Amino acid sequence: MKCSCLAFIQEPLKSIVSERILSTIEKMCQTIEKTYKLNSENLTVLKTNQKNLETTYLKEAMPHLKNIENIVNKYVAVPSNVLLEEDKYQRIQYNDTEFENINQRLEDLQQRAKNATILNTVLKEELQTLDQFPISEESVNKMCNVVENLTCSDINENIYQLLEDYKQFSTSLFDTTQITTKIKYNTVDNLKCKEFDLSTL
Repeated sequence: MKCSCLAFIQEPLKSIVSERILSTIEKMCQTIEKTYKLNSENLTVLKTNQKNLETTYLKEAMPHLKNIENIVNKYVAVPSNVLLEEDKYQRIQYNDTEFENINQRLEDLQQRAKNATILNTVLKEELQTLDQFPISEESVNKMCNVVENLTCSDINENIYQLLEDYKQFSTSLFDTTQITTKIKYNTVDNLKCKEFDLSTL
């Protein structure tokens, strides 16, 4: 970015020079007026000449202001191919798509930073909890070893055997032969009894 010193020196310098010209001419005219005690006619001529002098001096001073500006730009201004320290971020120009991608990456990084902050807070709370209820490293290692060394025997064969035993037990305990009332109450073999329907009695 080219740095022109015009904005920094031209207006203030122009203002200073103009003020000095006007002030000097005004003092000169006041001195003439007091020294020669001018009448109204001569005073009018003096005022007219004062305005003409102001216009002429201001007009002739402008080229010199331009020369001053050129000299300052020559020794102070930053060339167009040189970036100021505060403008170095403009070294690389981005199109709209690249700019959107950079913004998206920035938002992602901000979200990750936010998540990291939350995680850090949670971890600090856990550390405070651990400080309140201390657990020794030896105890933790012992519990880990217990969990890692846990073994579970294969009980499939035992379950199959249990089912077979249950079937045999059920067969022997609950015979499929239907037990009638006659068999139930006639425990003596070959005892002849007559069956009655109790509901008809």
